[in-house]
Amino acid sequence: MQWTEKYSKRMGRVAPSAIMEILKVVTQSKFINFASGLPDADLFPQGELQKLCNEVFQEEGKIALQYSAAEGYEALRAWIAERLTRQGERTSTENVLITHGSQQGLDLAARILLNPGDKIIIESPSYLAGIQIFDSYQADYLPVPMDAEGMIVDRVEELLKTHAPKMIYTLPNFQNPTGLTLSLKRREKLVALAERYNVPILEDDAYGDLRYEGDPLPSLRAFQGGHGVISTGTFSKTIAPGIRVGWIAADKEFMGRVAQVKQITDLHTNSFWQRVVYRYGRSGQLEPQIQRLCKVYKKKRDILLQSLERYLPGEATWTHPEGGMFLLLTLPGSVNAEEVLKVAMAQKKVAFVPGRTFFPGEEGLNTIRLNFVSPKPEEIEEGIRKLAEVL
Repeated sequence: MQWTEKYSKRMGRVAPSAIMEILKVVTQSKFINFASGLPDADLFPQGELQKLCNEVFQEEGKIALQYSAAEGYEALRAWIAERLTRQGERTSTENVLITHGSQQGLDLAARILLNPGDKIIIESPSYLAGIQIFDSYQADYLPVPMDAEGMIVDRVEELLKTHAPKMIYTLPNFQNPTGLTLSLKRREKLVALAERYNVPILEDDAYGDLRYEGDPLPSLRAFQGGHGVISTGTFSKTIAPGIRVGWIAADKEFMGRVAQVKQITDLHTNSFWQRVVYRYGRSGQLEPQIQRLCKVYKKKRDILLQSLERYLPGEATWTHPEGGMFLLLTLPGSVNAEEVLKVAMAQKKVAFVPGRTFFPGEEGLNTIRLNFVSPKPEEIEEGIRKLAEVL
């Protein structure tokens, strides 16, 4: 079979993930790995989850293994709604659907909203998997640059006036790949603009719980006019990514469509793990787990920032995340990060992700995304020292 000629047109923009290609090499040998998007597996609550799994089997085994509703386990949806409400988002059970990770929430929203050629206002740089999802629906991009306060929202209104975008996509908290956070003033303005021009916002809040300093900022859904915001979240960063439990939250009308698309996609999210996550959260174990993660991850972030200051002073600039898992390193303009990666992997056994892949335009050739939560503390300084030697 000559498969290439049979593929749909949209497959022309579906390409392998640069991150996954790097990780295929990294996992075959001993590397200092700044490349992955993986949480620290040593911090997974394995014992607690094992106990809760046994409880679910003993008390709800048959129903937990049966088909279920597309919207998800109602008790979990209600608990998530309560948690979001405490954080400032007025949310009820009917506003929440359980997804296989927050990335599925992005895909469901994109499938509902996007036609080929539709335009998306997007941060530049932005989350690679988000770009891949939008590529698969043949969307076009209206990139907006970022600074220390996140997306430069003052650039957004002109795009709304002249291009009639279908939606705005943003990661307001500890953005991947930059680690930057959208300021309070800009959040309020972005929501107001979106309401004025009747454009939905897709808010990707995968990292919001991982704050190491500063005060928490409200979700875009919490602002006046936030009824047009679709928000996604996940337990992948706070419990474990392998459980694949996340959520999407929006107003009731939109969520009806989400349930329909979810059903034809995979019927429903894993019923067993939904119950385990519910018990974990309802028993009060999630917040202490988040505090534990933040304590360890803050230490790792600080080591990375100190190492960059020590080994790369004057040669590069970098973002200073208040939370999350990543920062973006910018090299002198003439340096190609992809060439640096080749040497770093071959000679120093250090891996990272060249930043170019996160930019929807042609920028970013001299940028590097660094994950500071995956490596061990002692590996972080060694890895930056070796990277400096390559540079």
